[in-house]
Amino acid sequence: MDGFEFSAIGQMRSCYTDKFGIPRQPGLVKSATATLELLPPYNQPEALRGIEEFSHLWIVFVFHRSARDQWKATVRPPRLGGNERVGVFASRSNFRPNPIGLSVVELLKVEGTQLLLGGGDFLDGTPVLDIKPYLPYSDSLPDARGAFANAAPDPVNTVGFAAGIEARIAQLESAKRPALRQLIADMLSYNPRPAYRTDDPGRVFGTTVFGLDVKWTQSGNHVTVVAVERQER
Repeated sequence: MDGFEFSAIGQMRSCYTDKFGIPRQPGLVKSATATLELLPPYNQPEALRGIEEFSHLWIVFVFHRSARDQWKATVRPPRLGGNERVGVFASRSNFRPNPIGLSVVELLKVEGTQLLLGGGDFLDGTPVLDIKPYLPYSDSLPDARGAFANAAPDPVNTVGFAAGIEARIAQLESAKRPALRQLIADMLSYNPRPAYRTDDPGRVFGTTVFGLDVKWTQSGNHVTVVAVERQER
């Protein structure tokens, strides 16, 4: 069979500017936002006509920072503790023969040829291959079985802020960084550390959201945010 070539129809501008910290499934961190910008020649308002009538969308995208020259037949899902292996096609791992992702997100607003989305799990700069409306009558299957991931995970961490951090976050919050405190708390409540890591109270973890450096410590299931600063250039 011949290979296929696809062109990106759009690109994501996401609150997540680092892979570490992105939720492992869409819809978990509802405070997460992203803007899908259509690219030429697809950036025509007519291409989105009627899309505002749908509450949710399927986004087909590329795991552009996870592409590998070689693939493995098995992976270690975080939901199984990061040590047990299953077949790559029995998982939603981003390390796949073809690094294609599929996420359901909420459509919040349409602005010209841009879509404001909620609850996404996209890295900033993600190439988008297609957009499809979510259809409840065919896409929602309440009786389906989800094997080891049958139910949504509960937040496992409580999140606190060191002295002065919440005031700093309030200074950094803006129209371009909406609900910043809520986003940080929601993101860290789902424990972005590798599943096999049990405890490391002396370590300072870090990631970026909206281009800001976020640093935290963790002891057991309690996270303390210790710094939120603009990235140095």
